[in-house]
Amino acid sequence: MTVEKLHVIYLYADKENEWNCSQWRCHLLSNGINYAHHKDPEHFPHTANMYELTSAMDFHNPTVQAKIGAADIIVFQRNVLWEQVWATMEYWQALGKVCVVDLDDHYPLIPPSNPAFQSWIMNSGEMDPDPIERLKIGLGKADALIAPSHIILKDWEHIAPGYYWPNYPSLLEWQDIERKPPGANDVIITSTSKEDPPNVEVRPDSTGKIVVGWGGSLSHIDSFVYSGAIEGMAMLMAENKDVIFKFCGNDDRMQFLLDRLPEEQLYRQHGVESKDWPQVVASFDIGIAPMDMRIVPSGTGNEHGHYSYDERRSWLKLVEYACGGVPFVATKCVAYEDFARYGKLVENTPEAWYEALKSRVDGLQHFYEDAMSTRLNNLKRLTIENNAQKLVDFYFLIGEETQAKQGMVFPDMLPVVPNPEIEWAGPNPILYEGDPLSIGRAPYADMVVDLAGRWHNDLGLFYNDWDLGDILEYSILTHMNVQLGKEPADVD
Repeated sequence: MTVEKLHVIYLYADKENEWNCSQWRCHLLSNGINYAHHKDPEHFPHTANMYELTSAMDFHNPTVQAKIGAADIIVFQRNVLWEQVWATMEYWQALGKVCVVDLDDHYPLIPPSNPAFQSWIMNSGEMDPDPIERLKIGLGKADALIAPSHIILKDWEHIAPGYYWPNYPSLLEWQDIERKPPGANDVIITSTSKEDPPNVEVRPDSTGKIVVGWGGSLSHIDSFVYSGAIEGMAMLMAENKDVIFKFCGNDDRMQFLLDRLPEEQLYRQHGVESKDWPQVVASFDIGIAPMDMRIVPSGTGNEHGHYSYDERRSWLKLVEYACGGVPFVATKCVAYEDFARYGKLVENTPEAWYEALKSRVDGLQHFYEDAMSTRLNNLKRLTIENNAQKLVDFYFLIGEETQAKQGMVFPDMLPVVPNPEIEWAGPNPILYEGDPLSIGRAPYADMVVDLAGRWHNDLGLFYNDWDLGDILEYSILTHMNVQLGKEPADVD
């Protein structure tokens, strides 16, 4: 792309009463770009705006043209289902804008337990053709597809070129949370408004309790029904009366599952504003992330593997636990592979969930300290503000590849023809699960990671244009990786 100051416009789809996906796929990204611009406009000239998707459809209106016309990249969130959306996309593409679609769900096979089943699968809007066929048409008109799931990108690769962008939480929302130490009182958090701090109330008789927490949207019933997590917790609660399950959210449909746990060992935390959610997570001693692993087809016309609906989710739960300093147990699945070294990934059986949770309960102090020791570095690496430049580079890549496909010639570019006789095997990563006996750990690892995180996040130490936090982490972690790559003798 020839522009030096990139402007991104996000056309979000969520309504206020369902606000969730737009927070992660539009709002946080827009905020991250603008935060970096506000912090250093000279070195980061890029900006972003958000508009409700349907408000941008009247593209002949001069006001709409002026607003949307300022964009270099236009991101359409999910609802590219109508002729007016397609016409809008085609108009801006004709004027040289790059139009991409963002999907974060497996819409062709949404299960009946998901409230969106009625509109996407049962076609309650009586669309002709149906919503999935219309989604295919919309994706076919886009320059690219962005998703937080590699499997979703593979599902649709025959329709649109795919680009992976994961869900990153906000540094500003997570860096100052007050993490509950083991044995401390539980708290009840109540949002007061979208701007003001929440009310925090100590839960009576909660001292010494071990809180296993989870919170989420209205689409996770099957994740609990088919994972064995509830049954595994029930086994653990039967032998340890101090273990509590803290269920966070407003989905009363889960009650039939919660009834399987002792009433006195169940806490409820109602939904809060997104800005207050990090403090809720900070009240967990242990986080869980069960997944439904029943295999479903792609439903897109491109069958490429054997994956479940839940495996097409993002890493959202685990990145929140990592940034909150919360040890966790989660279902072993593709979506969570990148976080295997931060916690424990298990097969979906009650026994596996019981054993993993019991090990965390029995060694809670150790796992608390371990999770907290990597928190600063996770905030540095896994938050949107600290990935703003990476996000802009990502959009430049999409723009340049889109223009290349349209036949544009780039100056000063030397084409490289791969040599088929040269084969590179690629890296062979070792996935560690966080148990102290299961990982090789350099003796200075914790100190270096903590120091690098502080230099980057808290102090922002630079020498010329060099980020000293990045330099420290890279140079020493290079040596650490050599040691980490050698499996301990007692590991299978």
